Amino acid sequence: MEKQTFRIETFGCKVNRYDSQRLREMLESAGMQPAAEDETPDLWFINTCTVTHVADRKARRIIRRRKREAPGARVFVTGCYADFRKDALKAIEHVDGVYGRTEWEQMIKDIVPEGFSPQDGGSVDFGVHNFRGRARAFLKIQDGCDSFCSYCVVPHTRGRPRSRSLRDTLEEGKRMVGAGFRELVLTGIHLGMYGGDLPGHSELADVVEALEGLDKGIRVRISSLEGPEVSDRLLAAMALPGVCAHLHLPLQSGDVGVLAAMRRRYTPKAFREVLDRVREALDEPAISTDVMVGFPGEDERAFRNTVEFCENAGFSRLHVFCYSPRPGTAAYDMRPRIDPAEANRRSEVLRALDARMQADWARRFVGCRVRVLYEKVERDGWMYGYSDRYIRVKAPANRSAVGRLCKTTLTQDSCVVPRIS
Repeated sequence: MEKQTFRIETFGCKVNRYDSQRLREMLESAGMQPAAEDETPDLWFINTCTVTHVADRKARRIIRRRKREAPGARVFVTGCYADFRKDALKAIEHVDGVYGRTEWEQMIKDIVPEGFSPQDGGSVDFGVHNFRGRARAFLKIQDGCDSFCSYCVVPHTRGRPRSRSLRDTLEEGKRMVGAGFRELVLTGIHLGMYGGDLPGHSELADVVEALEGLDKGIRVRISSLEGPEVSDRLLAAMALPGVCAHLHLPLQSGDVGVLAAMRRRYTPKAFREVLDRVREALDEPAISTDVMVGFPGEDERAFRNTVEFCENAGFSRLHVFCYSPRPGTAAYDMRPRIDPAEANRRSEVLRALDARMQADWARRFVGCRVRVLYEKVERDGWMYGYSDRYIRVKAPANRSAVGRLCKTTLTQDSCVVPRIS
């Protein structure tokens, strides 16, 4: 009997990408195999995100498209949207199953009634062996959040904070290095909470130091982290030669009143003090951020405070998005709501600022020799990757360089930045 083929489509954050790899390995252990690129799979698995209503809409659209394109294939939906609004997804015509992330074993048993048992007895949360098709390996070391920011549905979909043991993290890191990965990206839903639920008081700095010591030929990158959780000990670990001088610290708003309504645990002044501490401890660190516009009650003055904060903060990159009302969150009933057209206008103002900031940041390193991990060759004949300080770089295609850390002299033309309008 031929093996059933499958394909996983992933939306959302780095944690979701890790989860998809975990699902892939569980499916393979059940006797299925990934479909070839030019092959229609027997089974589609859609790993969804629900951080905004736009993410929900994308998921619904892709589910319907897959059923149209391959009416004979079965479509299964999982991920955060499945955890948050299972009934809404079940109501979509021709969906063959909707399973939360904690229900994967049951999902596979429903598809393969006989002969399936978990591959290694590990949890659904953690444990992968490879990231085939990627140049960087994501190491998920934490899941869940209980901060309950007023706009965020994640605590409802991901549950309480939980951390992976340092021993298990190191074992996976060694596997990834042994498999040839040159960058390990530490990921989590609320990464700064790492270790709070573990015996022995482990913390994020312990993980960074241990992974950095695995191999001199790799680098370690930290993904998103809350500003108040940047400790002096973590900054000391980040100063090690194998750790990328890059932090992503979500700001969300530069206005003290909006931050309070969001239930963020800092003020603009306190956030700026974190930026100063990071820059004192590290050599020209890249600091990227998230900014939300259109939060209920954000008037023009509050928005201008955010623009002014970002202009003065010297961020290397802004990720800008509009507030999205999520049922079940405290902000859902807050008023006044901002007109979507006005929210989009504010978004465009900040996106233009982002383009200038990315260009300014890249320009500082023109003429410098930097380490670039080239990730893939595109159809345009160039290969693309990122420097330690998260500048996107292009170079003439050389497939032997893909997946390797290469010393590269940056030029104005090799830095890939948005067009400034």
